[in-house]
Amino acid sequence: MKSVKSRTKTLVTAALTVVIIAGFSACGGSKSTVKTNEKGQILELKLANQPESGEYDPSGAAGYVYFSYQTYSLVGLIKYSPNGAIIPATAESWDISEDLLTYTFHLREDAKWSDGSDVTSADFKNTMVRALNPDNGSWYVDFLFVIKGAAEAFNGTGSINNFAVECPDAKTLKITLTAPCAYFLDLCCNVPTYMPSNSRYAKDDDKNWDMDPNKNLGNGPWHMTERKPGESVTYEKNPYYYNADKVNVLKINERFMDDDQAKSSAYQTGEINMLSGAPSSIAEAYEGKPDLKFAEVPQTNYMMFNINMKPFDDPKVRRAFTLALNRKDIATVVGKSCIPSTTFVGRFYKSKVSGTPWGELQGDLLEENIEKAKALLAEAGYPGGEGLPKITYTYPAMNYEGDVAQVLQQQWKQLGVTVELQALEYEVYVDERRSGKLQLVRHQWYADYNDPTSWLLMYSKGNAQNDIKWYNKKYNDLLTESNAELDATKREQLLLSAEKIIVSDETVICPLFTNNNTNLIDPSLDNYYYDVICYPDYTAMTVKK
Repeated sequence: MKSVKSRTKTLVTAALTVVIIAGFSACGGSKSTVKTNEKGQILELKLANQPESGEYDPSGAAGYVYFSYQTYSLVGLIKYSPNGAIIPATAESWDISEDLLTYTFHLREDAKWSDGSDVTSADFKNTMVRALNPDNGSWYVDFLFVIKGAAEAFNGTGSINNFAVECPDAKTLKITLTAPCAYFLDLCCNVPTYMPSNSRYAKDDDKNWDMDPNKNLGNGPWHMTERKPGESVTYEKNPYYYNADKVNVLKINERFMDDDQAKSSAYQTGEINMLSGAPSSIAEAYEGKPDLKFAEVPQTNYMMFNINMKPFDDPKVRRAFTLALNRKDIATVVGKSCIPSTTFVGRFYKSKVSGTPWGELQGDLLEENIEKAKALLAEAGYPGGEGLPKITYTYPAMNYEGDVAQVLQQQWKQLGVTVELQALEYEVYVDERRSGKLQLVRHQWYADYNDPTSWLLMYSKGNAQNDIKWYNKKYNDLLTESNAELDATKREQLLLSAEKIIVSDETVICPLFTNNNTNLIDPSLDNYYYDVICYPDYTAMTVKK
């Protein structure tokens, strides 16, 4: 029944899309509505995001909206330059001990919060300590476990007093690791649990401090000034930001919208100036026009099998389901921005050794062979799908997911298998997935930092993102070895081998495609960029004269 409803919705959406595209084509693109003052500063940048979910607390549950907030309001110890180099940010310099275990960051004297108070080393430690409190439900706590005493404090086998993060003075932060970590500086660039939170307001006895603009201070280019729950968030220029004279956008208003057609209409009428992740059906109407921009994103859309539920406790069944898929058909449904992929690490993630895209470096990890898929299913004791328990594929009710689900359903019918489809609201879907209750799910992952471990560590033992509690000793050993391997070429080979285990050998996950960012951007906007992991930088944005 769910699949019938989903199909009806798809047909209605397609009809609406035709009407809207016709209107867009007739208009010939949107006219700029971005206003500036006499200094050329942009008065307000109007954006759209997914519906509000999760928290704005870097030590808590970080969903879609959080990362926009972090981009606008928070600046870490260090950051990525446009070409991916690690450069100073809140820390103006840092020292690394000879044994590669101790990192000492020296914070800049002019690092300030949006109320004019100093950003201190204690503010960075505040986020980490609160994340190590299991009651706070941090989604990124695992990234702290490279620090001495962190895992023990979180698991209750050690005291938080033994957590090796020290604040010798207000502008010095000293972090000691359990072992050398080749990607530690990458963690410090973007991972939420390494971001600062103001020690005066961000406290565990005030669970809603992050929802209150008066308490949710920013140390970045902008800070939160207004929040309308479920509707929008407004950020205004932080006059105390250390690079405030370089910030040319005075205000950012981000609206929460869950309907692609509504977003597209809002862009066309100038209600929003930029539309990130525009659906291909709408973007095609702008083909050849300056509004349309593409960005290669280090991201993967994939399926995850719950290995703790039948029939996916059997690797033969998992492989059969993956071999039966035709990724080109899936890509056609999603649109031109969709590129088939068989790697878990983002296809367009670029090797730190050679700069080669990961998809080329690794090659195909899964084949497409329906006859072999049928044979594997028969070997598992389910010839022609006979005897299989009820199978449900669950996905979030957003964007193109319903269309993808129907293609998957049709392809699995070739195995003689009927798969039921279940669409859930995003927050419900996340809760159910993270609780391990779902049998077969859609998932996607964007890089949090510039390293393959941003994907691969998710399914290491005990990781908070390991929803299915999968464990493979060889896989874990390879990751552990790679963490301490400082020869970049050797380390890359270890990570390539680990990926083959989770995708090819055990087939715990099934990569489907990479969905490039298809953006509609007011053509008058200039002087902005996306960094190596596709985080936007709007600070110096201007309007073309």
